[in-house]
Amino acid sequence: MPIVEECYEQSRIDSLRRSLQREADKGRPRDYEIIVDGFKVVPRTNDLSEFDDYEQEIRTNTRNVSFLLYDGPGTNRNTRYSFSFHHNQQSVEQPATLGEIDQIVAQRLSERDRDYELSRLRDKLQETVGQLEEAEEYASTLQNRITELELASKGKMMKWGDLGASILMGVLRNHAHKLPQSLSGLLDMEDAPKIAEGNRTASEEGQASYSKTEELDEHTRSRLALLEQMQQQLNEQQIIGVLNIIGYLMEHPAQIPTIIALLTEKSNK
Repeated sequence: MPIVEECYEQSRIDSLRRSLQREADKGRPRDYEIIVDGFKVVPRTNDLSEFDDYEQEIRTNTRNVSFLLYDGPGTNRNTRYSFSFHHNQQSVEQPATLGEIDQIVAQRLSERDRDYELSRLRDKLQETVGQLEEAEEYASTLQNRITELELASKGKMMKWGDLGASILMGVLRNHAHKLPQSLSGLLDMEDAPKIAEGNRTASEEGQASYSKTEELDEHTRSRLALLEQMQQQLNEQQIIGVLNIIGYLMEHPAQIPTIIALLTEKSNK
């Protein structure tokens, strides 16, 4: 009579019941008995409706339950499946060995270190994300400030260029009738105020006989000479650039010695 001894597990009992059910479904019902602590709670039968009756006899102090599965209806040969509650209880209550304790402690420490590392990495990631957001915000603010400064600088330079050009044009227009024809044409001053020929008095006719150059004061003649020189050597855009540089140096006169030194150094090479 084969004997199979195991610790009690409900899944193994369910497997035995399914095995008997399959035999019955095939038309070969198999006899069985169930014994609890030596007491036959289910006598030999092939009626599966009685299989679960053994559960009523299971107590907290039950040590063993056995299932006898007979090989056939006319024989007493059987296979005994013995399930021990005592072994299961002993395995629970038995203290762990030193090796098992060391293994459990190492496992707990490893889990704790892993949890700590994960927590540290999460905090570091959160901190990095916060720094990245601050850096992006600062970069955006800095870019906006750079754009504002560029626009302000451009507006200021254009302001000085326009102002200088306006002043020079005002001076030239006030003396438009005294300028050479070529310079007047360049500056679009041909519509400057002129004295009508028919309204000239004798005194005005006399004054017209003087050279136009002689009627200009020394400072005006110097300015006109400088403008003629700029006209000959520079285009309109370059002239505005020169005026912008002058405007900058007017606001930052401390830079004038530096500019002079650079120009002197370059001319000496």
